[in-house]
This record gives sequence, C-alpha cells and structure tokens, in this order.
Amino acid sequence: MPDSAQELGNYNLATCESTFKFLQETSPKSAGACTEAAWASDNPGYNTDAEPAKRLKKVQVAIGPAC
Repeated sequence: MPDSAQELGNYNLATCESTFKFLQETSPKSAGACTEAAWASDNPGYNTDAEPAKRLKKVQVAIGPAC
C-alpha cells in the first residue's frame, strides 16, 4: 500500500484534545505501521493528494515501529 496523506484540523471536536494526542492514542502500532503528523505551516505547498505521499518536514509526532 503506498504512503498516503490527509490534512487534519488541530484538535478533535468530539474529545477537545489535540490532533497530535488523538493520533498517538488511535494510530496503529503494529509491525510496518508508521503515522507521522506535522503542522501545515511547516510544510508549505505540501500536496496531500500525491501518491505516494512525500515525507513531511518538521514532524511533530511519529507513531509506529516503521517510522
């Protein structure tokens, strides 16, 4: 499966917690999994529709053993 990207808001409306914290709690942690998140402002011009997705700059959160 190719790397993919998605643009998210900065907090989860349902739980009132930051998106980074939400991702840490809900992202897969199995072998081969990697979820990274960064601020959009640190990645100007980033194309979330590109496949495979390019690596993010200034990653704030990295979850999973494949990161």
